[in-house]
Amino acid sequence: MLPLQPGTNSGWEYMAQVRPSTGVQDHKESFQITTSRMGNLWPELKNFKTEMLSFERSNWKLGMRVLSCFASRLGFENDFFTKAHDPHVNSYQSTLRLLHYMAIKKDKAPNTVWRAGPHTDFDCLTLLHQEPGQSGLQICPGAEMSSLAWTDIEPSKGVITCNIGDMLARWSDNELRSTLHRVVFPEDKEKQGSRFSIAFFCQANTDIVIHSPKGTYESITAGDYLKQRVNANAL
Repeated sequence: MLPLQPGTNSGWEYMAQVRPSTGVQDHKESFQITTSRMGNLWPELKNFKTEMLSFERSNWKLGMRVLSCFASRLGFENDFFTKAHDPHVNSYQSTLRLLHYMAIKKDKAPNTVWRAGPHTDFDCLTLLHQEPGQSGLQICPGAEMSSLAWTDIEPSKGVITCNIGDMLARWSDNELRSTLHRVVFPEDKEKQGSRFSIAFFCQANTDIVIHSPKGTYESITAGDYLKQRVNANAL
């Protein structure tokens, strides 16, 4: 095993997140890749490192294309977010996460076990790759936690789901709102068993200051902000 190292956001973790919205552990495991912090955490699997590095960079390029559109909308320079997510420096902290949501026994109560409890992502933008036929992702856009207006996001071949995260919400004074979402267990009529997905989190470099132009939020470095959020969701 290559367990996640504290403060690195890299390595393997098992049922380590406790969502404030549920108070219980997410029923999942993941392997996280933050390229600037991997050290000896790469598994000894044929072509794994090469393929993951290539896939990570492809996601980064796509994420920056999407974020450049938001930058223009917010009145920032077109490459504002590209510079804030520079992958060539040690402060780079965008993360590729390989996710396995475990199957669950039928005798478990549905409200006491979650694949992922309701939450928003900590980053600027999340790119999510889902496996067709493995449902469970639901969103509640523009709503508070008390809302019941959950919408299923069914996986489709070749489709990448994009979620706005909390860093971008801070940078935009909530003009661009975080996407509240969750992952639920399949209903009886749906495909059972494990669920697999891959997420790429566009997280601004640790030394970049997230500044709220209108003063909605206090300024904070992306590194400190991510630490605060991770610590609030760990065992």
